[in-house]
Amino acid sequence: MARNILHLDIRNFCIALERQRQPALRDWPMVIAPGQTRAVVQAVSPEARQEGIQPGMVVARARRRCRRLNILPPDFSFYRQVQEQVIASLDTFSPLVEPAGWGHFFIDITGTRRLWGTLLDTADRMRRLVTRDFQLNAAVGLASNKLVSRVAARVIRIQELCDVFPGVESSFLAPLRVSLLPGVGEVTTTRLLAELNLQTVGELAVVAPLLLDQVFGAAGQRLRRMALGEDSSPVVTPRAVPTIREEIQLPKDENRRSRLSGHLYGLVEGLGRRLRSQNRCPGELTLTVTYADGIQARARERFSAAGPEFHLDSVLYGAALRLFDRAVQRRLRIRRLALGAAYLQSPIGQLALFPWDDSHGGKETKLLQAMDHIRDRYGNGALHYGKTILTT
Repeated sequence: MARNILHLDIRNFCIALERQRQPALRDWPMVIAPGQTRAVVQAVSPEARQEGIQPGMVVARARRRCRRLNILPPDFSFYRQVQEQVIASLDTFSPLVEPAGWGHFFIDITGTRRLWGTLLDTADRMRRLVTRDFQLNAAVGLASNKLVSRVAARVIRIQELCDVFPGVESSFLAPLRVSLLPGVGEVTTTRLLAELNLQTVGELAVVAPLLLDQVFGAAGQRLRRMALGEDSSPVVTPRAVPTIREEIQLPKDENRRSRLSGHLYGLVEGLGRRLRSQNRCPGELTLTVTYADGIQARARERFSAAGPEFHLDSVLYGAALRLFDRAVQRRLRIRRLALGAAYLQSPIGQLALFPWDDSHGGKETKLLQAMDHIRDRYGNGALHYGKTILTT
């Protein structure tokens, strides 16, 4: 049975919400960015984009581009509140609603025809509901999978609807720019143009798989599947998952592995300490890397069972290094690192049978407990591992 996936794209979601709170900012160039000196632009109004300002640009450079630029700090709690309200409204049409970034929503409306009528009527009802209840304008893409529905919503104007019939996904994508594919950023687009002279999705779709593997490695096959319009990923509803997160804004942009691994170990120390204080182990680790241009890369690893060794810094660091090697695929300097633990659970395992058996990390556990006690009493700077000294 063919799926019917809808992508609702509320354009400039965060900008639109800020303008609702401050109507005087309408029609003025504005961006959303933190207040730090080296902060990067996170969201851009259409007026600011016309001035040459892009997400990921350093705020100081954006100011030079546009002297009358309005810069607002992000209010994530407010954006999240409205996002959740939109999800609750869309949930009346289908229980399968997946947020995919600020103002982006996938909705699986497969099998809802008897309830809501034709697919196009259902899509238009959702669009009008968002406009009526939240004063937000959206574009809507409808297709047989998430990938094509998202692209369909990107290629149309606001308040419009694009329906891609099943079976014509590849022909719909063929004339479009490769940069319209989700996850294909400026770096990938430049390589496609420079090394393979490819500009459209159709040109990418006919490239030999072996050649894509040589240029892009493991990502080559993913690019090919996207170019063909293939995507079997389901619409997944968000769940309340207990998480712990440690992050650091580097003192300066860095690409030396020795320094980055030291910063990474510092995150592991903080994460491990918090896990031990709660007697929890992670079911999932996620590393998020933010490059100097504001582009993010993310790697994730799930654990089928969390043994007692999973709250040891050495074990967490080994997993974090694997994630680092998977996430960092660009030569650009890195500005920020974030390490998160999710699906927290009680340790599963048994104690050592003999006192000389340290296979479960008993000695390291005692050492870490002593270090945690010292840091609780004298502060985080009281003790350092050698690998973190370069970062202090």
